[in-house]
Amino acid sequence: MSEKDQVLAILARKIHGDVAGRTIERLIKVGEATDEQLSQALGIEIGTIRRVLNELYESRLVKYRRVRDEEQGWYLYYWRLTDEYPTRVLEERRRRALEVLKRRLEFEKNNSFFYCSSCGTRFSFDEVADNMFRCLYCGSDLEALDGSLITEKLEKAIKLLENIKFE
Repeated sequence: MSEKDQVLAILARKIHGDVAGRTIERLIKVGEATDEQLSQALGIEIGTIRRVLNELYESRLVKYRRVRDEEQGWYLYYWRLTDEYPTRVLEERRRRALEVLKRRLEFEKNNSFFYCSSCGTRFSFDEVADNMFRCLYCGSDLEALDGSLITEKLEKAIKLLENIKFE
């Protein structure tokens, strides 16, 4: 198993779980396989294998080729490892994570939040204004929540991710 293949298997397992790691390892061993072949070889339900393959595809860890079955008229999908280097996959995940964190930071900065000390639920201003600042679940009075700790943590995470480059 090449170093690139080992990294792909580790990434798959860390990102998508054990079934994804086993799927990648099987694809490394056989080169290319259909979802049904993978299901049989790994002893995992076909629906689970298809879900995992789609997740791996969206993460750019695998790719497929589609072949029409002349007898049945259906398409068969032959799955194999991506040709991309793991650094590109990691860079894409870094960029997506940055987008999510920046949107969340914007939301945190532009909204006021309230906290129910009885049931531990956090609400935005818009959620509780019509309910006279009482908890929507237990009816207790809500306390204003200082969001500075959350925004600091988000800003720190954003800065950290902006300083990491995989390519």
